[in-house]
Amino acid sequence: MNNISVIIPTHNRPHLLLLALKSIEEQLEKPDEVIVVMYGVNEETEQFLSQYKSNHFSFKFIKISQSKGACYARNLGASKASGDILMFLDDDDTWENRKIQSQIKQFNLDPEVGLVYSGKLVVYNTNRKKVIRKIPAILKGDLYPKIFEDNYIGTTSSVAIKKEIFKRAGGFDENLPAMQDYDLWIRCCKLTKISHDNEYNVRYTVAKNADNQISGKSENHHRALSYLFKKYGEVLEQKDISLQKKFKSSRFLHLSKAVHRNSYVYSLRYSLKSFYYNPNIKAMALFLPPTLLALITIFQPANRK
Repeated sequence: MNNISVIIPTHNRPHLLLLALKSIEEQLEKPDEVIVVMYGVNEETEQFLSQYKSNHFSFKFIKISQSKGACYARNLGASKASGDILMFLDDDDTWENRKIQSQIKQFNLDPEVGLVYSGKLVVYNTNRKKVIRKIPAILKGDLYPKIFEDNYIGTTSSVAIKKEIFKRAGGFDENLPAMQDYDLWIRCCKLTKISHDNEYNVRYTVAKNADNQISGKSENHHRALSYLFKKYGEVLEQKDISLQKKFKSSRFLHLSKAVHRNSYVYSLRYSLKSFYYNPNIKAMALFLPPTLLALITIFQPANRK
């Protein structure tokens, strides 16, 4: 029997938080508890959470008056969770109703699996019903050190993880201003077997207006890039040179995509670096200005987390 805890970090977005909670209420298999961690001061959000009740699961609300970021909020929520399976949901994402059911099934099929992820349905924040792109879940098994090639697991909202593995991996690195999910997955892949549910159970939201995209803040991504290269530099030096190049290429590509719509010149700089370390068609596509790239089916909206 699995006890499931869902952790939602939230910051000044009560209308989106309501949709996230609704998607949990509509799950075919309900969690045992939901923990919402509110960071920063927002009276509307606090009032909403103080009044929220569910007939399907236990509900906890933790308030952090001083904003310390989403990673701190996720780690705090995990430390208070009673479940042996942790699931994280960002307040601007939602789940399809089979998410919990299909992922728990994978844990039950193989006790060696410590992390299960799902495919993503990418939607704009202006129309969450229209799917603009699908990101399938493909790889599973022992993904270390292959995980250095790219973030095959994806967004935090798609993952279910055994609490034991989360704790052994050290949780989210609160020093990282971006790419925090990928950093944690690297450490988890070293510890456990990975699986996926072969479904698309997350509606992953990107901003229609590039100026509103959180991960479009290029300075955060640049600092995260330097931090990760330093953090895993010695580890990668012991691996094959091709893996080192793919790691750098994928991170430069991630940064290029994140800022492409609102800073083409900055994006071009990093797409060229990505292509230099590992020639790839996605980097080539980003050589084009946003207006032209939007007309090509290979275009992939930038990750924001």
